[in-house]
Amino acid sequence: MASLEALSKSYSIKKAQVSKLRKQAESKLKEALSKKRRSSSGLATLEKKKEELVRAKDHAMQVLNQHLSQKASIERLKIAADERLKQEQNTKDEAKQQSEFGPAEEKANALQRLKFADEKIAELHAELKERESTQARLEKEIESSLKEKAKIEEQLKKQIHAKPTLIEQLKVGTKEEVRLRPKFQSLQKSESQVSNTLTQVRKKLALLAAAKRKRMAALAAAKRRRIALL
Repeated sequence: MASLEALSKSYSIKKAQVSKLRKQAESKLKEALSKKRRSSSGLATLEKKKEELVRAKDHAMQVLNQHLSQKASIERLKIAADERLKQEQNTKDEAKQQSEFGPAEEKANALQRLKFADEKIAELHAELKERESTQARLEKEIESSLKEKAKIEEQLKKQIHAKPTLIEQLKVGTKEEVRLRPKFQSLQKSESQVSNTLTQVRKKLALLAAAKRKRMAALAAAKRRRIALL
């Protein structure tokens, strides 16, 4: 009985020690698994964000190129309009001279040409004004597209710099899991074995205690019967 009680106490102490070590290993394993999940999730999010940024950059480049092409076209149209304006101005000057100093029979035609030239010059001025307005708008849009492109490229750089850190965290978490899982499982098995053994010892102690109580009760009953016979 005494040896079983000592054994029960020994296994109780051992169970407490193993449980403490198992909880410590479990806590460290959970932290390693959490590190793995966070880094893995971070890498997945990073890759998704990278794809979104690449698409956004491609779109920004497409818009930028479109605006640059439109600006170049506007500049060509402005040059052409300036050339036509010079021609019309020359035509106007000639028509004006003829209307003032030319023969009488040519003055009427000269005045007609002068009127037509004035109308054409007014149209060209309006066209140039419209082209300049469009060009100014395009320049603002180009500036905005360049800023957007630079912003996306900066975000992409941050993504690129963040990836190695997450990969390293994933490696560390994986190594820790590989190291800690067998230890945790071993301690878990030991705890279970110690617990089962302790349960068996306590059952034996309980049976012995019950048998002792039964013997003591029988002795007490016999004693009472002897006393009653006296």
